[in-house]
Amino acid sequence: MTDQALPFGETGQPQATPEQKRATFLAVMIVFLLSALDQTIVSTAMPRIVADLHGLEIYAWVTTTYLLTSTVMVPIWGKLGDMYGRKIVLITGILIFILGSWLCGLAGEFGDLPVLGSGMTQLIVFRGLQGIGGGALFTSAFATIADLFEPRERAKYAGLFGAVFGLASVVGPIIGGWFTDHGTTDILGVHIAGWRWVFYINLPTSLLALFMISRKMPDIGTRTGGTIDYVGGILIVTSLGALMLALTHGPTDGWLDPAVDLLFALAIVTAIAFLIVQSRVKDPVLPLGLFRNKAFTTSMISSFIISMAFMGTIIYVPLYLQLVIGIKATNS
Repeated sequence: MTDQALPFGETGQPQATPEQKRATFLAVMIVFLLSALDQTIVSTAMPRIVADLHGLEIYAWVTTTYLLTSTVMVPIWGKLGDMYGRKIVLITGILIFILGSWLCGLAGEFGDLPVLGSGMTQLIVFRGLQGIGGGALFTSAFATIADLFEPRERAKYAGLFGAVFGLASVVGPIIGGWFTDHGTTDILGVHIAGWRWVFYINLPTSLLALFMISRKMPDIGTRTGGTIDYVGGILIVTSLGALMLALTHGPTDGWLDPAVDLLFALAIVTAIAFLIVQSRVKDPVLPLGLFRNKAFTTSMISSFIISMAFMGTIIYVPLYLQLVIGIKATNS
């Protein structure tokens, strides 16, 4: 059955066939799992990565850069999906994610590079690229549920995504530790450190999902049009990036160092500019009106506190356990 011949459902939008729904949902589950895993799988490999690539002072950036770019890109990818359809956005996101994963695995293999610098800096930049693709996977996964299923069916499928995210939070650090301890191999005379498989494992699974989506996913969903708030996206990245740099260099350079104070000032100014832009643009990255909803505001505050504790734990506890106590990555 072609896309033009798709039947119509309760919402008045074209509906996919049962076979298309199953194949698409399975593919989307794969890419969502990859996106969720990449927030946790690197944590137990990081002490070994630091030992190979150096750069302990920018240790946290490997994780936070991925989280920052993927989070900022969520509303942008969502708007692009509304404008051009979920399928093309999902395919584009997977391709960027594959490229980012491949480059992360290669970080530091060729020594220092022009512009990109050392291996640790390369990894941070490539993680940012990977996060851009990961944002598309995360956003499109939930949007695709709304496109594929009627309202009465959506809750159970969204619940499966929640279960997948919980699974990724548990098994991600274990998989990362196992690859770090046992994955070192020599292929055709090329030595591949075990931690690099933490990134390379994304390649075959992403290619499988890409094949399934390109062949089976129907091009459904409403084109709503609209504009993209690129200025807001740039401002929030600049603000958070400046804040992270200030917090990184503050303990070593001194909190009263002019460069650190300038970074704090830049973070504050761009944050204020971001709020002004969000209050005036037609399609903001973050609609400020949402915060008038008490349930939304409370849940965001709770999410911030929980994420701070969760990410802080999975980033720094493996570092302590491996470097101070001396246990293996898998056990940590």
